[in-house]
Amino acid sequence: MIPFHSVLPELAVREVRCLHLGDTPHSHSLPGLPPDKYAYVEFYCAEPDCDCRRVALQVVGRSQPAKALATISYGWENEAFYRKQMPSAPEDARGVIRGELEPMLEQSEFAEEFLKLFQNVVLDEPYRLRLRRHYRLFKAELARRAERGTV
Repeated sequence: MIPFHSVLPELAVREVRCLHLGDTPHSHSLPGLPPDKYAYVEFYCAEPDCDCRRVALQVVGRSQPAKALATISYGWENEAFYRKQMPSAPEDARGVIRGELEPMLEQSEFAEEFLKLFQNVVLDEPYRLRLRRHYRLFKAELARRAERGTV
């Protein structure tokens, strides 16, 4: 998985999903989460033959940009698509389409709250469509670079 912004930096900056937590009129406020501007930074699989249709989202705060507060795995296809991809664990497909904390990575004490925010606030239909579009653009750009020998 590599960051979307390392492949399509201008688009990533324009279309990163942010969430403001705090006391301003357009922010959300949740007990236990520090006020800050949080970005859901996208990472996609760079394997040329992989069509996993997933994203890993690292939640980072403006005040601590080097620290991932949560890493969420999410897939936008239907449950049957992921069951077919995961024949040894088809029951995991539901977690993929709802979004789940990435079990192989360290999570902060706020990870569960950021997952709930993702599922209940961040993940609306326009964002689902954006992630799907970003995935296609990311894969197309990597393929274009591979053709030119500039990977």
